[in-house]
Amino acid sequence: MLIARLEMGNKSGRLCFDGQRTFLAEWTAEEIVQAVAPFLDRELTYKTSKWVDGHKVKEVCTAAPNTLEHFSALVWHYLPHKAGVKITFVGPDGTD
Repeated sequence: MLIARLEMGNKSGRLCFDGQRTFLAEWTAEEIVQAVAPFLDRELTYKTSKWVDGHKVKEVCTAAPNTLEHFSALVWHYLPHKAGVKITFVGPDGTD
């Protein structure tokens, strides 16, 4: 399972991805739940760059809910920039 530790002021929480779904830990602060919940069950679009034939090409990608790509889009694009939630750690939860 992958986790992202979330912070908003002095409140904290955890976003989890278990390989099948993305969800918030039940003890996550209500302020964080309210900021993150609108993004959990919808497709997310984000911009990325890649090299094609020696040229940098920008593309727009869409991530479906409950996928690793969606979890990544939340952590790196949406939560820090659109929801105002700080990400302080991303990695395995260490309990497996």
